[in-house]
Amino acid sequence: MSDKPLIVHVLYRFDTGGMEQIMLSMIDRTRERYRHAVICVAGYGPLRDRLEAASVPCLSLDKKPGKDFLHYLRFWRALRSLKPDLVHTYNIGTLDLTPFARLAGVRRVIHAEHGRDSSDPLGEIRKYRRLRRWMAPFINRYVPVSVELRDWLTQRVGIRPSKVLHIPNGIDVDRYGIASSQRASRRLTGNLAPPGTLLVGNVARLDKVKDHAALISAFGLLREQAASHDVDCRLVIAGDGPQRAVLEQQIVELGLTESVHLLGNRDDVPELLAECDLFVLSSMAEGMPLTLLEAMAAGLPVVTTRVGDTASMVEADRTGVLVPPGDPQALAEAMRMYAIDEPLRRQHGEAGRARVVARFSLGTMVAAYEALFAESLAPVDGALVSPASGFSKSRGH
Repeated sequence: MSDKPLIVHVLYRFDTGGMEQIMLSMIDRTRERYRHAVICVAGYGPLRDRLEAASVPCLSLDKKPGKDFLHYLRFWRALRSLKPDLVHTYNIGTLDLTPFARLAGVRRVIHAEHGRDSSDPLGEIRKYRRLRRWMAPFINRYVPVSVELRDWLTQRVGIRPSKVLHIPNGIDVDRYGIASSQRASRRLTGNLAPPGTLLVGNVARLDKVKDHAALISAFGLLREQAASHDVDCRLVIAGDGPQRAVLEQQIVELGLTESVHLLGNRDDVPELLAECDLFVLSSMAEGMPLTLLEAMAAGLPVVTTRVGDTASMVEADRTGVLVPPGDPQALAEAMRMYAIDEPLRRQHGEAGRARVVARFSLGTMVAAYEALFAESLAPVDGALVSPASGFSKSRGH
């Protein structure tokens, strides 16, 4: 039996997404100090293979739709078997499991907030705010990835500030430093966007909260506007999810089947971004979107909705453009500006990469999590205390 502490990560579903990529990076970069296991509430997707390749246990509670109270028992049994030193839950879909972690004997629980879902993009649904407050006694530390989520937790939800630690997302910038010559050759996308066309990229799961419908509508407007400048535009969207059929129908109805392509889940995102000219994010809500950092690291100018922490990530009119959510016309106008101005695309893309290198590295993020884990696991005077927050087995908010 290893003497390394065991951290069990709990996700609602292990799909392809930014939050899952952050978790995988964290596991990979901290394996020298910690053992890891993953529990999925309602199943998993292709990313499970990466855990198995790294010999990280991954199991599913196979929660049935609706009320499935037995999944709480399955969770309790899993923890009793694994005997973790720390449980790390993610987003509201796993929040109600935290009391059962305590019942299983786990005394250290961290809960991460990476963003809200499409049913509550602004965090206004009262029952969800109440749930977060009710679960607070079972959680040692809340970890929001954005300043907006941090302020919302403390000011709107009512979580004690000493229990909240903001850790921004970070990426491995070197993975996205692919030579710009690939943009001209388009080895991956040449059959969809021949060299000479302007290629707009988006990477996000096909979920309502990402509002791909607005992006596709905006792209239709862009095609009309750019044609007068002799610019032929194409759009590729990497990701999959429940909205795929709806978006496919929209593409057909708008007559965009030759210019908009849904690529599904991809494991070659750095190479794909290297072939794009512009990156667009149309979300209705975000925390701190990883794909935005990846696009900037790839040297792309970005157009994004002003949600979550995007305004702190993107320097307006220097690395990209921010527009209101749910406004296809504004999205199209921002894309048009870049479509007709290649020097501006190059200038803003270079500035964006420099910004990510300076402020959003993977090493900085991992160091912050390692410090949090070390503090959370450190016994002080016989009690399990986080030195930074000064609490142990809190029974209040």
